[in-house]
Amino acid sequence: MAVQAHAARIRSAFSIETLAALAQVDPETITALEKGDTIKDVAAWDRVLDVLGLRSDSHR
Repeated sequence: MAVQAHAARIRSAFSIETLAALAQVDPETITALEKGDTIKDVAAWDRVLDVLGLRSDSHR
């Protein structure tokens, strides 16, 4: 999902900071997500996916 999230961010022309603001998360969360790191805050993960128009239950 990290690759898809990164690709969707680029397609949407969002900077990390813009996506973080829209999803109401820290920019570090976006960076961690795109690196494939584990995100413990599932609500933050869901907000990012919502903003990007992506949905996945595989992270749960």
